[in-house]
Amino acid sequence: MSDIRRRASKRGDFHGAPVGIVIPGSIAASPRQEESSMMTQYQCPDCGYIYDEATGDPHEGFAPNTTWAEIPDSWACPDCAVRDKPDFIPLGTGGIATAPVALPADAEPFAKWHCVTCGHIYDEALGDPATGLAPGTRWADVPADWYCPDCGATKEDYERLDF
Repeated sequence: MSDIRRRASKRGDFHGAPVGIVIPGSIAASPRQEESSMMTQYQCPDCGYIYDEATGDPHEGFAPNTTWAEIPDSWACPDCAVRDKPDFIPLGTGGIATAPVALPADAEPFAKWHCVTCGHIYDEALGDPATGLAPGTRWADVPADWYCPDCGATKEDYERLDF
């Protein structure tokens, strides 16, 4: 966003005209731009790629202000091509995660587990909503028949990551 536009949006006008009034020879803020402040980001749980509704992804053919609902369900992460749209985690606005669960001060910290076959990471704080595991699901509470969403390996093929 240009400095002129940024200043105009803070004042609520554009060169003295109310927002939405187009001044000949100038670029006025459109309603879609105003909506972008309420747009959400979505993150690939494997590689960390973030799709931001406000900026879109022109390389993928999604213009700025393309909402998550407008992206086809068959779309896959453009960086890793491992995770599909339903696997992405909503981050909210400004990249603030809405999925992780806060721990009480006296609780054991959440752990991360990785698949020895493909490297997929299961984070207890995030869970894996795409496979039905809510944020905060401890590894001990993951069903025995659960499998890696990336390669199909069993729960026994995971090892705890200790930092």
